[in-house]
Amino acid sequence: MFGKFLKGLVSRQPTSRIAFERTGEYVEGCPVGIYTVNPDGSDCRHIRKTGDSPRWSPDGRWIGFVEKTKDNGWLHSVFVMRPDGQETRRLTFHHDVMATAPAWSPDSRRLAYSLWLWQEKRSELCVVDLTSKEWKHVIYTDDQIYPVWAPSNKIIFSLYGGESAPRLFEVDPGGQGLLPCAGFELGDSEPMWTPDGKRVVFGRDGGLVVRDDCDGQSRVISVRRAAPIQWAIAPDGQKVAYACQQTEGAGFEVFVVDMDSGSTARLVSNPIVRDHEVDSRYVSWSPWL
Repeated sequence: MFGKFLKGLVSRQPTSRIAFERTGEYVEGCPVGIYTVNPDGSDCRHIRKTGDSPRWSPDGRWIGFVEKTKDNGWLHSVFVMRPDGQETRRLTFHHDVMATAPAWSPDSRRLAYSLWLWQEKRSELCVVDLTSKEWKHVIYTDDQIYPVWAPSNKIIFSLYGGESAPRLFEVDPGGQGLLPCAGFELGDSEPMWTPDGKRVVFGRDGGLVVRDDCDGQSRVISVRRAAPIQWAIAPDGQKVAYACQQTEGAGFEVFVVDMDSGSTARLVSNPIVRDHEVDSRYVSWSPWL
């Protein structure tokens, strides 16, 4: 019996899951909230009835998300939960200020997010500690910030800075060293790295580009559908999940594309029932679980 147990451990293949949000009007069988699903579209689980913009932690133990809270004027605050939807923790307690979707630090101990300061008409980039819930100011900018935390431990975001298109900038979590990101062009957006930091996928000219950070070579990913609005890269660096609106008038759906072959599969579909529709988007791919 012990031998069979050992054999099972040895033969167990690493797995991953994709988190996404579903928002919109009521459609039977497609309740809104946060879900996780296998990369082949099987075993779709509705893990939370409220909240949106899920982000998987690099260690796979948590999913960060935002949710509207009464004491914050029904604006978004930052939360985390376990991958099964349990042990929910609220991390931010600002008042009448909306928090953006959080981005995890490489060590899964902190999250970066930003606040739009309505009266001041500027954005504040912040970092909050997962354990202590203490938050710290990083920088102010005139543009709204939607942060990504790179494996290099730099926080990445887009700024217009008076130019015709946004440029990617990076800053240390302590607020030092604000510089344009090397290797990106004007208009590039939302870089997403593999957990090992060897590959990054980002938006360019309405499509997707993958770059190997070992040799610096970039190439376009063949996305044969409408322009993707948000994406996530698989832990093995071979596939990308993305959201797009394939059919005019229909909601956003989730697709997965193989970066080498270009083969694409619909992961999550959204039916339209009596002119009611839902959107599935804001995908986040877990590390190996």
